[in-house]
Amino acid sequence: MELLNLKSVSGGLTVHEDTPRRVIETALNELQEPVEAVSAAIGLPRSYLRLYLENRLPRALPARVRRRLASYLGVPESALR
Repeated sequence: MELLNLKSVSGGLTVHEDTPRRVIETALNELQEPVEAVSAAIGLPRSYLRLYLENRLPRALPARVRRRLASYLGVPESALR
């Protein structure tokens, strides 16, 4: 199963690196809140999560952002690593 984490996906990211984005997208769909509103609610610029999800910037979420976002979305922080 570890080999799956090394397989490339679009944008040069590995499957492992893309997993947090899928977790966030799923949680956002369940909450039915705009991504900009969630960014603002956790103290980030409104465009932060949109850039992370669509433009893949930053490549990985900083620890402080992971903690805030995990708490807001109700997901384990480890799912956002």
